[in-house]
Amino acid sequence: MKDAEFEEKEYELPLYRQLGQNTLKLWPPGLVLEGYLGFDLALLLLDPYFWRLHGISRPLAGVSPWHQLWPILKNKQWQQNRLPRFRCNCFIQAKRPKVGSRLPKKLGSLGTARPFFRFSIESDQQELLETAAFQLAGRALFTYAAPVFSRSSELFRHMTLGTIVSHSTFPDVLTLEGQHAWYYNQPGAVGVANRSFEPLEMPSLAARVEILIGEHRNSSEREQSPSAALAQLAGDLRGIVERVGATGEWSRAAYLADELRRISALTEQFDVPPAVVSYLQVDAFATYCNLTWLTIS
Repeated sequence: MKDAEFEEKEYELPLYRQLGQNTLKLWPPGLVLEGYLGFDLALLLLDPYFWRLHGISRPLAGVSPWHQLWPILKNKQWQQNRLPRFRCNCFIQAKRPKVGSRLPKKLGSLGTARPFFRFSIESDQQELLETAAFQLAGRALFTYAAPVFSRSSELFRHMTLGTIVSHSTFPDVLTLEGQHAWYYNQPGAVGVANRSFEPLEMPSLAARVEILIGEHRNSSEREQSPSAALAQLAGDLRGIVERVGATGEWSRAAYLADELRRISALTEQFDVPPAVVSYLQVDAFATYCNLTWLTIS
């Protein structure tokens, strides 16, 4: 088998944009929050060290957005509706597949469609994602994503037509528990895992999103505020990282735990709303685990 012609990033960026444009309504939370709260890198502008680098003795006068904007966002209904709710979330890891045409006998259950594809699953990362998916069941989806094509020309065509999502596979993390690879030759969530080489057919990503939304509607947390939902998500992820990191078997968990503490220490120096702290911690979890975090509108 040989690698797809394009890199992982070339695939995942248009994939996530198209996920936000279709009926799934999966949104990168930072795009909305940055536009309405004005944070992003401006969070660091009160640090004197930043200004001394540019020959200025102290921060220039200005307006802090924290207290001025946050209460307004709560009161104006049109703005409040645009904010992510953070009650239902989706974490996706995009994969660059390998492609082949000569199907081994043990993969005969894939059928006759060619070519076929495979991506590998990192066992240590899979363990962390399984733990997170189990604990956040009913509040978050964890899934892989990979294209059902391998040529750059196909990528460009699907980018142009807006059909990357409908030509991708989205196997569920929990369903792939203990597996090392996913083989597939069609879109959706149909394929073969490498341990037993038995065919697996999971609900589509759209169906799993609808199930998650339905579970949330029936939960006691349906009236939870965005800030509270975000804080709960961040707290649960911190606990998961601490438990996995305590085993000492996955070095990335140790670095992530250190980064989460650094975020807490840095934001304590400024008058930062708790919601922003929670956002930064969830975003760090996604970054260190090579995931893209999307919130379901």
